[in-house]
Amino acid sequence: MKVMLFRVLFITFFAAMTAFAQQSAPPIEPGVSQALAQWRAARYSDVRYKLNLTLEKMSPVLKGTMEIRVNVLTLPRGVNFGRGLRPNGAPSPSPMRQPDPGIPAIILDWRKIKGSESLSTISNVTINGKPMEVRGGGAFQITDAKPYIIEDREHLIFGDGVVAGENVIKLDFTSPILTSGSAITRYVDKEDGAEYIYSLFVPSDASTAFPVFDQPDLKARFALTVVAPTGWEVISNSELPPIENMVRILKLPQKYSITNTFAETKPISTYVFAFAAGPFEAFADKGGNLSGSEGVLARDKESTLPTPKNTLPTGRVSASDTDLASHIYVRKSQAKKFEPHSKEIFRLNREGIKYLETYFDYKFPWPKYDLVLIPEFPFGGMEHAGATFLREASIIFPTEPTKSDHISRANLIFHEAAHQWFGDTVTMRWFDDLWLKEGFAEFMAYKTLEKVMPEANAWKVFYERNKQAAYATDSTKGTTPIYQKIDNLSAAKSAYGNIVYRKAPSFLRQAEFYLGEQKFQTAARAFLKKHEYANATWKDLVREFETAAQFQNRQLDDWASQWIETRGVPKMRVGSEELSTQIALTYTAYDIRQLFNPESNNYWQQKIRIDIVSAGNREKKHDFIFGGVNVGGNAGYHTKSFLSVSRDPRAIEDQQRQSIGDFEPSQPGSEILLSSKFPVFIFPNYQDYGYGIFLLDDKSREYVLKNIQNEKDPFLRSMMWGSLWDSVREAELDPKVYVELVVKNLATEQDETIVSSILGRVGTAMNYYLPDAQRNAIAPRLETILLDRLQHAPTAGQRITFYRAFVTTASTAKGREVLKEMLAQGSSATRTGENHPVGETPTPLLRKEGSQSAVPLRTKDRFDIVTRLIILGDADAPKRLAQLEKTETGDDAKRYAYAARAGFATAENKAKYWSDFTANKDISESWIEAAFGPFNSVRHSDLTLPYLERALAELPNHKRTRKIFFVNGWLGAFIGGQKSETALSIVNKFLADNPNLDRDLRLKILENVDLIERAVKIRSKYR
Repeated sequence: MKVMLFRVLFITFFAAMTAFAQQSAPPIEPGVSQALAQWRAARYSDVRYKLNLTLEKMSPVLKGTMEIRVNVLTLPRGVNFGRGLRPNGAPSPSPMRQPDPGIPAIILDWRKIKGSESLSTISNVTINGKPMEVRGGGAFQITDAKPYIIEDREHLIFGDGVVAGENVIKLDFTSPILTSGSAITRYVDKEDGAEYIYSLFVPSDASTAFPVFDQPDLKARFALTVVAPTGWEVISNSELPPIENMVRILKLPQKYSITNTFAETKPISTYVFAFAAGPFEAFADKGGNLSGSEGVLARDKESTLPTPKNTLPTGRVSASDTDLASHIYVRKSQAKKFEPHSKEIFRLNREGIKYLETYFDYKFPWPKYDLVLIPEFPFGGMEHAGATFLREASIIFPTEPTKSDHISRANLIFHEAAHQWFGDTVTMRWFDDLWLKEGFAEFMAYKTLEKVMPEANAWKVFYERNKQAAYATDSTKGTTPIYQKIDNLSAAKSAYGNIVYRKAPSFLRQAEFYLGEQKFQTAARAFLKKHEYANATWKDLVREFETAAQFQNRQLDDWASQWIETRGVPKMRVGSEELSTQIALTYTAYDIRQLFNPESNNYWQQKIRIDIVSAGNREKKHDFIFGGVNVGGNAGYHTKSFLSVSRDPRAIEDQQRQSIGDFEPSQPGSEILLSSKFPVFIFPNYQDYGYGIFLLDDKSREYVLKNIQNEKDPFLRSMMWGSLWDSVREAELDPKVYVELVVKNLATEQDETIVSSILGRVGTAMNYYLPDAQRNAIAPRLETILLDRLQHAPTAGQRITFYRAFVTTASTAKGREVLKEMLAQGSSATRTGENHPVGETPTPLLRKEGSQSAVPLRTKDRFDIVTRLIILGDADAPKRLAQLEKTETGDDAKRYAYAARAGFATAENKAKYWSDFTANKDISESWIEAAFGPFNSVRHSDLTLPYLERALAELPNHKRTRKIFFVNGWLGAFIGGQKSETALSIVNKFLADNPNLDRDLRLKILENVDLIERAVKIRSKYR
C-alpha cells in the first residue's frame, strides 16, 4: 500500500513538474511576451544595472559599457526549464546547450531599430568572467565546445556559464541617437545650434538602448555614470555625490569631458529610468536648501560649467522640509522666456508634493525631484523617478495664456508628481494594468488641483475635459475595457488613450463617492505602503477597498469587475409613469432607466446624486445607488424609482401630511422620495459623481433650453451644456438648435472653460453635423459675435478664448480680412509701455475698449492666423507666410512654418507632405504631428480622400516605429479630415479587406471612424 502510494505521489509530482516546465518555457518571439515576462519574474531577482555611457557631440550612437547582475533561482534537479526554449520559436532537433540541470537560461531583451540596425552593436560579452561569442538564432552546433550566446528575435539568450545565485554579465554596446524613432533622441536648437540628448523608454524601448529585462515587474537598481562634454548638464533619476560636484566646478577647456557618477537608485522599472544631457540652464527652488535666488542660478561668467548641486541625504525626504531639492532645467535659448514662469512652476510643484505627501501619508519616495523641459517632447510629460520630463511648450506658453491654460499646466505638474507614488514607487505588474498608474495619477492631479488652486473649480474642469473625452471614446465600437489584455509589450502603445487617461480616473471618482472619501483614502494609503518599490495589480487595490470599507468575502469583486473588465459606457435617462392604487389613488412614479449593455448581462452599479427642481426653484439633492450587481451577489436592475408624486393628498398618511414638504424621504434613510408637487427639471448626475451618458427627459431638456442662461452654478450650467450636446450626438436634438443657443448665450457667458468647451462643440457641429446651407447661414453671425467678444469681453482670458475660436472658425470674406488686419497690426504695433515679453506685440483688435490692457500676438498666434488663411485658400496667404518666415526666425517658428505649408490645397503639395510623413526619416515626429492637422483640414476632404486608405495601411509601421499617441493623432487627423459616406465606405472596406489587422489597430480605427458615422447619421436626420 505504501509502495503504491509512493508511486502515485511520484507520478503526480513528475507530471506536475513536467507540465510546469513545459508551461514555463515560452517560445522566443519578438517583443516581450507576457509568458516570457512571467517565466523570468519567477526565476530572476535582485537585478542591478551599472551603466557607463559616453556622450559625444553629434555622435550618431550612444556608446557604453554595462554590468548586469541578476540572481537566478535554483530549481530541483531534473527540472531544466531552459531546455524548453527554442531559437526562432520552433522545435529544434538540436536543443540549445544548457547550464547545469535545474538552472534556467538568462534571457535579455535587445531590439534593433528598423533602418538603423547597423548602429546597434554588442561586443566583449562575458558572463561570470567567461568570454562569450554572440551567434545568430539557430546558427550553432551542439558539439561546438566554444562558449556562446544566441541573439534571436530581439533577445540575447545565455545558455552557457549561468550559475545558481548571482550572475554577472558584462558587455560593450552602441545604440542609435536619432531625431525621431529611437529611445535616445537628439534635438538641435535651431536658434543657437546647441545639442540636447534625452532618453524615453516607455513602454518597452529601453531594450533598443542597451540589453535589459524590459518588463515592469523586474525592477532593478541603476547605477549610472555619464561622460559628457564640458558645459553640459546631465540629469538622471538620482543625485550626484559630493565629490562629483567638486569636480564639476573646475574650469576645464571645452575639449575636455566631465564624468557624472550618479548614486544608485532604489528599485525602479526600466521604463522610468532616464537621463537627459545638454547645455541646459539650471533653475533652483528657493523652497529647497540650495543657494541662489528664484530663477536662474548665479554662475561664474568665465566658466562654462554648471553650478554645483547640493548634496542630499539618501532615503525618503519631504517637500515640507528643506532637504528635498528641486531643479528645473531649460535649454539655454529659452531660459529668459522661462524665468517669468519659474516662481509659479516651483510653487505648483512644491505645494502639489506637499499635498500628495499628506494625502498618502507617505513622504516623497525619492531623494530629489527635478523637472526637465524638453523641446518638442512627444508627450505632455513622463514621470521618470525623481526626474520628470515635461514638454517645454506645456510650461512656457507659446501663446498668451488663459485660465484654462494655467489649469492645464498645473494639472500636468500634479499628474506627473502623483506618478512618483503611483507608477514609480508602486508599479503595475504588466501593462494590461496601465490604468492603475495613469488613472490614479490623473485622479490625484484633480484632487491636488482642488486644494492648491481652489479657484479652478477642479471637478467642473474634470467633467469638461475628462468625462467628455471618456464618453466620446467609450460610446464607440472601438472602445476597450479599462483593463486591456496585452499579450506582448510590442502592443502596449495601443493601450494609451482616453479609456486609460479619462475613464479610469472617472471610475476612481465614482469609487471614492461609492465607498466614501475617508475609506477610499485609507485604501490608497494601505496599497502604497504594502507594495512600495514593488508591483501590484488592480485586484490588490480592490482588496484594500474591501478592507477599508469593511466588506467581506470579496463582496466588491463583481462591482469592480463590472467597471474594470467590461467595455462601454452606460446610457441612462429619467422616465415617469402614472400609476393607480387599489383604492383609486393616482400618483406618478419617476425612475432612472439604464439601457441594456450588450457586453454584459449586468448593469453598472454606481452611486449618483440627482437634482430635482420644482416650480419656484425648490430643490432637492438626492443620493442613491443604482444599477449593477448588488453587493452580496443579488441580481442587477436597470430601472429604479426615486420619486413618487401624488395627485391626491390622501396618498400620504395623515400623520405625515403636515411634515412632508417637497421631495422628502418616505422614511428615514429611504431612497424613495415623496412629494405633492411635480418637478419641472430633473438632472440625474448632479456634481458628476456618476459615469455614463445621462440623457435628459423631454421636459427637462425643454427646461434647460429655456433657462440655461439663468443657472448661477457654473458646474451645473456646464453639465447642462454637456447634456444638450449628448442629445445632439445621440441624434435627439437638432445640432442647429445647439449652435443657435450657443450664439445666443455667448455674450453673457462669463466662465472661460465653459466658453472654451461649448465653442469646441460648435466647431464640431459646423464642420461635421450641419448641412452646408445651414453652416453658411450661421457662419457670419457666429463670426460677428466672436469678434465682438474678443474685443469687449471683460477679462483677458475670455478675450483670448474668443480670439482663438475666431481664428479656427473664420471662413467668410469678412472673416479673412479681419484675420489679415490682426496680422498686420500685430506685426507693426509699437510698445505702449506694457510689460510684454520679448517677441510679443499687442494688436488693437485684441484690446478691450477704454483699457490699456492688450492681448499680445506671439509667434504661434501669427502662424495660426496664416495657417488659417492658407487653409481657406486666401490669395494673400503665400505672401503673408513668406513675410512671416523672414521676421520669425526662432526655433519653434520653423516648425510652425512647416506645418502651415501643409495647408496649401494643391494635389502637388499634399503629395509632397505625404512623402515626408511616410518616407522622410530626417523629420521629427513633432513636425509631422504639427503638419498632419493642416494637411487634413476638413475643407480639403476631396484632396485628402485618396490618402485615407493609404493612411490606414501605414498603421502597422507606425505602431512599430513611432512613439505613444502618434497612432491616435494620425488616425484622428486622417479620419477627422473626412465626413462623407464615401469616406465611411473606404474605412469599412479596409477593415473588411484586412481581417488579420492587429486587433488593437482595428479598435483604434473603429474608435475614430465613429466621428464620420455620427456625422452621416445626424446629417441624414436633420437636413
